[in-house]
Amino acid sequence: MTKKNTYLILTFLGILLPYYLFLPWLLEHGYNLPFFFSELFANDVAGTGGLDILVVTIATIIFIIHEGKKLSISYYWLAAVGSAVVGVGFGLSLFLYMRERTIEKTGKYE
Repeated sequence: MTKKNTYLILTFLGILLPYYLFLPWLLEHGYNLPFFFSELFANDVAGTGGLDILVVTIATIIFIIHEGKKLSISYYWLAAVGSAVVGVGFGLSLFLYMRERTIEKTGKYE
């Protein structure tokens, strides 16, 4: 299996697996952001994970924007938005798929 295909599979898993758990919560509570964040930071262990994901999301978005512009990847911003809105597992995997596809087409990587 190629890297490109692996990233594409991870893109789908990056949306399916988290939303498998999140969707029932969302259906029960709706878009209740205050409650979402109170649950996310319910204790120190959960808060550690929440803050870690926040930092990883910011770093991923910066990487996607920088690398997307550098390689002239079409629609790289979709992966940045996907990282912020859907999740890093989705957005980063999507970007890496797009990056591999661009490298295959152009043959350039700097």
